[in-house]
Amino acid sequence: MRLACTGVRNSAVPIALMVLVAALASGCRGSGSDASGTLGQVTVAVVPGIDNAPLSVAIQDGLFRQHGLDVDVRDYPSLGAELQALTSGRAQIAGGDYTGFLYEQASGRASLRFIADGYDAAPNSVEILTLPGSGITTPQQLQSQSGVVAAPPAQVVPYSETTPYDIQTLSAAEVLQNDGVSPSSVGWTQTQPDYLIRALRNGQVKAILATEPYILQAEEQLGAVGVVDANSGVTSGLPLSGYFSLGSYARAHPSAVQAFQVALDQAQADCAQRGPVQAVLPRLTLMSAEDAAQVTLGTYPASPNVGQVQRVATLMYDSGMISNPLDVSALAAG
Repeated sequence: MRLACTGVRNSAVPIALMVLVAALASGCRGSGSDASGTLGQVTVAVVPGIDNAPLSVAIQDGLFRQHGLDVDVRDYPSLGAELQALTSGRAQIAGGDYTGFLYEQASGRASLRFIADGYDAAPNSVEILTLPGSGITTPQQLQSQSGVVAAPPAQVVPYSETTPYDIQTLSAAEVLQNDGVSPSSVGWTQTQPDYLIRALRNGQVKAILATEPYILQAEEQLGAVGVVDANSGVTSGLPLSGYFSLGSYARAHPSAVQAFQVALDQAQADCAQRGPVQAVLPRLTLMSAEDAAQVTLGTYPASPNVGQVQRVATLMYDSGMISNPLDVSALAAG
């Protein structure tokens, strides 16, 4: 609330009135809430994408304000940049790839609190695709070929030829292993997401590891076909992204964290219907309204499921992404 505190010109104003004015003015400067009972501003750092559509819906529908929060969403080019904003205090909450946040926690680079689930995989929401006529029709044919699969570059977890480095490569590696294919036998090459389709079209790679909207674009523009559904079998329904804060922030502002969780949960529940998501996707991803109506969507959990997120941490440990087991329940409890 903004309170206009006008100057008092008459020195004979009763002292009681001056005390009242001073008390009202001090209400403008409260650290935790203002005179209307709001909890203040929370800056949320994200890389714009399908996964944070409910965040836009919550702001658009005034859900955060209903719970006393003024939420400001700031866009960043990478998860690494988000984490820098979080640890420097420029953002209080950040959302994105689970593996990046869990790696930061496991490596001791940050002390985080798990705030909310963001986005879970659905069938064909992460795929390895190739061109018709490429000669690759099975996962086994991806082996022992140099530079065969293009994938987005590593952001937080260091790149390695033998271990996964983000949620996409982790998912794909697990499915490949289940198909009897060693992930290290696949020639991975790092490629910016907006260059994946061009690299496939130009023959620079024989396959791409992609998420939406790049899956739909590859299918529409190139007739690309899926070879591996990276979210099937052991990775079916795998959580892909979520929201975290620093543990210190969550301990100091429990009411703000709870308000954020309740409002986001409501938005996530609303996004069980495709309509609200479809309406905000063109603004978030620059895809056309037509593509927004056709992309494969994952699911937006309406409440946190620590056991599901633990699946990610366990797969990270089993694959060598982190060197020690990580207990997600401890992150949720603070």
